[in-house]
Formats: sequence, C-alpha cells, structure tokens
Amino acid sequence: MGKSQFKFYQFKGNKPKIKKMEIEKKEKKEKRKNLEGKFMGGNHFARKSFRKSLRRGGISKISSEKIRINFPPSFFLVFLILFSFLSAFSFFSCRQTKSLNQEAEKVLAVAPNEIAIRNVVKEEVRYFIRRIYSDSGWEEKVISSGAVHKYKAPAGLEIQFERASGSRDYQLDPGRAYAFRYDEQGELELFEASHGREDAVDLAPFVPTPMAVVEKMLEMANVTKEDVVYDLGCGDGRIVVTAAEKYGARGVGIDLDPRRIAESQERAKRAGVTSLVRFLQQDVMKADFSQATVVTLYLLPESNELLRPLLEKQLKPGARVVSHNYEIPGWEQKQIGYEVVTTEDGTQHTIYLYRR
Repeated sequence: MGKSQFKFYQFKGNKPKIKKMEIEKKEKKEKRKNLEGKFMGGNHFARKSFRKSLRRGGISKISSEKIRINFPPSFFLVFLILFSFLSAFSFFSCRQTKSLNQEAEKVLAVAPNEIAIRNVVKEEVRYFIRRIYSDSGWEEKVISSGAVHKYKAPAGLEIQFERASGSRDYQLDPGRAYAFRYDEQGELELFEASHGREDAVDLAPFVPTPMAVVEKMLEMANVTKEDVVYDLGCGDGRIVVTAAEKYGARGVGIDLDPRRIAESQERAKRAGVTSLVRFLQQDVMKADFSQATVVTLYLLPESNELLRPLLEKQLKPGARVVSHNYEIPGWEQKQIGYEVVTTEDGTQHTIYLYRR
C-alpha cells in the first residue's frame, strides 16, 4: 500500500489530528463568506444569488485578494478578428489617403516642397522674392500674363510687390499655389490658387459655399426634378448633392482636384443620391456641359469672363445660370434678378441669376 498523499499534523493539547485538505477547505469557505458579506451585507438570499451569478459569469475562484475570470476561447478569437479588421482598415485608409494626395500633387502640379506663382491679370507683374531661413538676398522677378513661376522652397518664400495703394509683403507656404489677381477694388493682389499647372486656367481656389447660400441659389433657379444641374468647380459637391436630395434633380459636378472629387462622391453616398449625381475630374474650360438646364458658379470675375463664351456656345436658350458673389461680365442684359443672403457670421453674399 502506497503512502497517503495527505499529511497529518499533531496539535498540542488534546486536539485531534486534522488533514491538511480539510483545513484549506475550511479556510476557503471562510474567505468566501467574508467576500460575499462585503458584497451582500449578510443577506442569505443575496449571497445565494451572488454565488449563482458568479458561476454563470465564469468566475472560478474567489479570494479576499483577487477574482480570476475565465473567458471562453471564442472571446479571444472574436477579439483577434476585430483587431485584425481595424488594423487592416486603418492601413488601407492611410494608403488610400496617401495615394490620393500623390495623385493631387501630380494633377495640380505642386510638390510638397514647391511653391507656384501664377499671373492671372492681363499685364505683367514685377515682384521680389527671397527664401526663408536662407542667407540669399532679394531676387527681382517679372511674370507675364498667364505664366507660372515655380520655386523649390522647403521652408517657404517671402514675396514683395507694389500696387497703387502701397507695397505688399507676404510669406508663402511650401506645397501651395498662388495667383496674382485683382481684388474687389481693382488693385493687384496675391491670392491662394487652386493649382500650378500651365496647361489649365486657374479659375478660383476652393472656398465652400455656405449652405444657406446653396439653398437660396437652387431656390432662385427654380430647380425641379426635371432639371440637370451642373456645378462648374464643384468643390465638395454640396450644390449638386443638395439639388438631388431636396428636389430630385440630376446633377454633374466638375472639378480638377481629385481630392474634391473624392469628397463629393463621399457626400453623395452619405446622402443616398449616387444614382442621381456624378462627378468628373476635368478642366472646366474643356468640359462639355451642354446638357445642363441649370449651371451654378462660384468663381472670380475674370474666370466668369473667360467662361462666358462657353456658356453662350453650349447652353440651350432658357437655361439658368446662378453665380455666387460675382457677376458675369458682358451678361448684363441676361441678368433677371439678384438677392443678398446674410449668413450666421454676418457676412453678406450676393447671388446673381441669369437666363441664357
């Protein structure tokens, strides 16, 4: 007969011999009662319910020091699958954003360490530049009408030029395009541009139209579900999407920037109108919008003037053209109304309505 696996202990006095297992069992029972008392305040029925809930929850051991929870193997499998999915989504999302930015850099012809300066006005412009954080001095430059100058400047450029009311001095950031234009007072000014390409006209930088103005533009054009709305320079697509969502109209947005096209498509998807609208990455000056019954614009005066011959050539008689903030030079006889909208920030926006 082999040796017993239990040891016996002899206590002093007349106490009987007790097995070690029995002692440990008694100690565990006491600890369990103490822990249940802390949670349940000594209530017998509560303690009983507490023990059942512990067993259902997978708690296998209770002590005054810790509670160990045994999770089923499927829990870890689900956790691993979820973690893998989120990691893959984050990876592809970052990759897609990087790819989109690279495409934009190629299409818009402005590298991250480069600055493009365009002359949109009809006269040549004389200006001075120097590189920031460089010992080089000022350089005199002359840019002819329609030309584009590009500079490698990782830290940026400082530019100076003269105009009727005095000199201007600006700091230009790398990875951006700028354009000499006339401001509302008819003076020379440097604005942010939309791209640095030499083979495409820079019509205007992207500035979102306030939604209150969007709604008023569509209302003034009397848009219905029978209309086809073209937004030339559509930005994030809000005008075309709103026309489809609110009036059931079909629409087309045209923009040169692939990032704006991606934003427009995402907006249409969220609104549930992808079957009614589409977005084209094109140069507006080379686009076909002859099917439009309504055209919306948020361009600059010189851009509207460049676009006017195309509007006259492509649009059918009776088509409506709505322009935000700027009139179409030479179309004074075609203007049939205008309204002023004041947005929440107190800014006034003028909307001009024309009929072809």
